[in-house]
Amino acid sequence: MFLKSIEIFGFKSFADKSLIQFSDGVSALLGPNGCGKSNVVDAIKWVLGEQATKSLRADKMEDVIFNGTEARKALNVAEVTLTLQNDHNLLPLDMPEVSVKRRLYRNGDSEYYINNTPVRLKELRELFYDTGVGKSAYSIMEQGKIDQVLSNKPEERRLIFEEAAAITKFKVRGQEAERKLLRTEENMRQVESILSEVKRSYDALKKQSEKTVRYRELKDETFSVELSIQLLKLRDLLEAKDKRNKELAVAAKERDELKHRIDTINESVESNLDQVNTMESELIETQKLLYGIELEKNNLTSQISLLQERGQEISDKLKSDKETEAVISKRIEEVQNTILEKEKSEKAMESRVQENQQNIQFFAASITRTSDRIADNQQGIDSSTREIHTIEAEQTRLQESLAELTDDIVAQLDQGLQQSGYSIKRREELSEDFHGRLQGIRIAVQGKRDLLSDFTGTGEVEGLQDRIRGLIESLSDIDGKIADLDHVYTQLEETIPRFLDDFIAPEGIITRKRGIDERMRSLRHEIENHRERITNFTEENDSLRKKVEEYRRTLEDLKLSDVQLKNQVASIREDINRTRTQTEEMYTRLREHRKQMAEDEGRLQGLSNKIKEVESQRLSQEKEEKNLQKTLSRLEKTISTKNAEMIRKEKELKTSMTGLGKAQAKVEKLQMTLAEISADIKNLYNNFRERYSQELSTYEDRIYEITDSIQELKKNMDTLKEEQKSLGSVNLMAPEEFAEVKERYEFLRGQMDDLAQAKSDLERITAEIRQESAELFTQTYEKIRKNFHAMFRRLFGGGRAEIRLTEPDRVLESGIEIFAQPPGKKLESINLLSGGERSLTAVALLFATYMVKPSPFCLLDEIDAALDESNVGRFVTMLMEFGQSSQFIVITHNKKTVAGARTLLGVTMEESGVSKVVSIRIGGEGEVTTPDQNLHRG
Repeated sequence: MFLKSIEIFGFKSFADKSLIQFSDGVSALLGPNGCGKSNVVDAIKWVLGEQATKSLRADKMEDVIFNGTEARKALNVAEVTLTLQNDHNLLPLDMPEVSVKRRLYRNGDSEYYINNTPVRLKELRELFYDTGVGKSAYSIMEQGKIDQVLSNKPEERRLIFEEAAAITKFKVRGQEAERKLLRTEENMRQVESILSEVKRSYDALKKQSEKTVRYRELKDETFSVELSIQLLKLRDLLEAKDKRNKELAVAAKERDELKHRIDTINESVESNLDQVNTMESELIETQKLLYGIELEKNNLTSQISLLQERGQEISDKLKSDKETEAVISKRIEEVQNTILEKEKSEKAMESRVQENQQNIQFFAASITRTSDRIADNQQGIDSSTREIHTIEAEQTRLQESLAELTDDIVAQLDQGLQQSGYSIKRREELSEDFHGRLQGIRIAVQGKRDLLSDFTGTGEVEGLQDRIRGLIESLSDIDGKIADLDHVYTQLEETIPRFLDDFIAPEGIITRKRGIDERMRSLRHEIENHRERITNFTEENDSLRKKVEEYRRTLEDLKLSDVQLKNQVASIREDINRTRTQTEEMYTRLREHRKQMAEDEGRLQGLSNKIKEVESQRLSQEKEEKNLQKTLSRLEKTISTKNAEMIRKEKELKTSMTGLGKAQAKVEKLQMTLAEISADIKNLYNNFRERYSQELSTYEDRIYEITDSIQELKKNMDTLKEEQKSLGSVNLMAPEEFAEVKERYEFLRGQMDDLAQAKSDLERITAEIRQESAELFTQTYEKIRKNFHAMFRRLFGGGRAEIRLTEPDRVLESGIEIFAQPPGKKLESINLLSGGERSLTAVALLFATYMVKPSPFCLLDEIDAALDESNVGRFVTMLMEFGQSSQFIVITHNKKTVAGARTLLGVTMEESGVSKVVSIRIGGEGEVTTPDQNLHRG
């Protein structure tokens, strides 16, 4: 199994979907600081289930989602997919390839997938148990975690050994079994407590149940006696009811005969009464008509008076309306003059509004032109800023080239000086000799010059030949000295390294350096020009912005004035419209007034005609009143005769009514008695139903089967009640409650037995897991201990190292101490080692663990940062050796480590805040064989 690829989208700085494909062996992940290399490690930890935000270098989990840059919006989801090759089924899935995916939304929702199937975090972690892969296993060694592994408490350091011993799964299962055992024991205590309580209820309810059974038997017997008593009472009531029904039939017959006689008299009285009522009604109607005529006469008189008053009011109103008409006409004329004046003011104000609008347009156009100029200047500023950034980028590149060139110059100088055998001391000796000999020649020539001067100054001839010969000889000596000087110069020239000519040649490295320096000066000059241009644009924009502010203030004032003028125009128009409305209203009032005057004149004429008509109606009413008074006198005489006959019939009716009352009283008394008997029967039924929840009618067929008397039955009832009383208080629900408690008691007994068996099984399983884990851990610990010593000696070139259990008798709980003795030092705790020694010791422990159980892949995040060159060499050699069987992905800045990698993976940040990936395949000798600089994007 090895890590095939990782796909990252929206995680930290990976804004775009990026696919990183890994190969077997050693791969190096390169890139400048801050480009996002460690984010790849965080992504792998995160997808493997890391929940600690500090381990992911975040304050909260939502911080791992891409938070946006100046040029990009923030994302709402982060997703990482890890693809693993599973050819040997190291993972417990029968699939050649396994993908693990984690997705996080900004609202905090998190999802996990295995082969695109949703799973829980626990299932994902269980997938990697005892494989060496995991967020806290030894497959991921981060920057600083190596030192943390060595510095942790001894009890925490054992995690690496447990993972290598493949007991993590056993440990988790053991912990689960122990938790189940604790829960089982707690359940046993709870069940035992409940069982003891239920046992007390069981014993108490058993006694109560037996008492209740006897109580119910007595209740049944009591019910039987009570039923007999009630049936005897019912029989007595039914017999009394039959007797009263017969008496009621006789009394009802006598009453009905008297009622028939009374009905005959009533019919006669009613006939006379109808005639009297008819005549009285006619009399009343006649009286009403007379009263109505009287009222009508009074009403007609009142109408005549009212009509005359109304006519006078209309006459007065017509006079007033004519005066009002004159006032309204005058007011209309005044309002029309006012409208003409306001229309003139409106035209003058509209002229001012147009002038103000022109000013507004002028200043608005000025603001637009100035703003455009500011925008053009800003574009110039932005353009110059971009040019500066471009030039600065080129400067950075040139500085890097210059640094590399300088390094090459120094290296070539060192190499050339070594090859030429150049010696400063030898050069200084030859130079001193050369200058000494040259000074000697100067002195000799000066002496001969002085001698010749003496010759020319004295004018002596004697001995001239000898002097000339001596002078020639001395000049010959000077030739020899010059030859010696030439020899010394040649030797001095040989000490000068000839390779320097290549440096200063037109195509030489010095010339290239001078070219870069010249280009750097040119770029600095360009930057100064651009910055001066930016300054000019900025100053001009400041001045233009001030003008824009002035223009805007003026524009605001003009707009305010425009609003005020428009408001004034609107106000004038409103006044004109309101005045016109008032004029229209006055015209309307005038028309309505004139119309009302015409109507009033018509009503005045109509009132005069109405008065004449009403006076005619009053004369007709007086004639009808005389005829009705004659009819009224005739009716009063006839009614008096009929009333005398009705008084005689009423006396006869009164005598018959007295006899009927006595007969009715007898009937009602018998009916009352029957009602009381019926009520007693009904109460008997109801009482029986309420007491026993049964119908007494169900047992009526047994009425005539009872032979005992009520006294005997009551005596038997007293005996039964005494026995019930002797039982004392009784729990009526005891048998049912006892049945429920009995069922619960038996269930809890069964539960207690099951829990005891489960406890025994869990204790046995826990002991087996601990024994097997201890054996596996001990075997792995011994192998790692031996390998650690060997790895330490290989990496340090000697010395020795040990790991010891802090509690050898408690293997599964014991911590692990690490002791190291680099060459030339004494054995001491790792806490006393230097940073480089600690890192190298941790590397030794890592490789010692790999010798026992290699992880399918391993991520090493700058663990070589604290190592010197020689230690890095040994580390790389061992890394390449283990890379034959495991996959290593190394984040590093060290050239030697990079040289040992088969594949280079580069992380860059061309766009600020956004990481992307570049991969390069390298051959076995470190030569670039297949350059692949394609960006893997999703």
